[in-house]
Amino acid sequence: MVIMQLLKAEFLKIKRTPFLFTHLLVPIIVSVLFLAYYSYSPWNFSDKVIAYLQALACGYPIIIGLVCAMVSEQEASAGHFQEMLTSTKIKILGFVIKLLLLLIFSFGATFMSIGIFCIGFIGMLHENAFDFRFYLIAACILFGSHVFLYILHFAISLHFGKGASIGLGIVESLLVALLLTGLGDGIWSFIPYGWGGHFVSLWTLHSSGAELSIIETGLKAGIVASVCGTLIAFTLSCIWFWKWEGRKSVS
Repeated sequence: MVIMQLLKAEFLKIKRTPFLFTHLLVPIIVSVLFLAYYSYSPWNFSDKVIAYLQALACGYPIIIGLVCAMVSEQEASAGHFQEMLTSTKIKILGFVIKLLLLLIFSFGATFMSIGIFCIGFIGMLHENAFDFRFYLIAACILFGSHVFLYILHFAISLHFGKGASIGLGIVESLLVALLLTGLGDGIWSFIPYGWGGHFVSLWTLHSSGAELSIIETGLKAGIVASVCGTLIAFTLSCIWFWKWEGRKSVS
């Protein structure tokens, strides 16, 4: 009950803010641009889907860095984080609620983007080799594999400021793209920036009928590393926030 009340208060804070518009406009723009290009592209259907999902994975870190910075700076300008640090009896609730808000909007934006692409790809371009279930699972995979980055960026944006979060997001997007090449073979499973792009690529290949070994592709190791890494990151970030007293200088 308390969590729902706190979330409701957070939703009221972000009404008519760039945070809300970012989560509404970016998914629409990205999906429409890809659909427009694919309307005359000669690629086969599986290559089109893989390219779209990999593009989302590459762009994710930049968006994460940006929206985490927005939330952090809103708290900084509202009272140097004092409301976030003192508004609840259990201190870490302030951190958890903000993180939950970020994840809820991420979930919605991911499903909106892939949902628009799915409807357009199947309904308008008549590329129906993959059904709606495929796109639903792809959205879940993409969202779940980026929770680690949300935890990381939110902590960084709180402690170091918006510049650090946005700058790191740009570097991470480049790393995601590099890990999707041959440079990521054998190591992507253990690097958070390799999870999203490889997971959705393997899911697409599997759905296309390709025979894949979960050991040879690094899928099993990637799943274990992703789940364990996310849980460890969340635990450590909560411990850090429990001891954190606010940023000394607001950037």
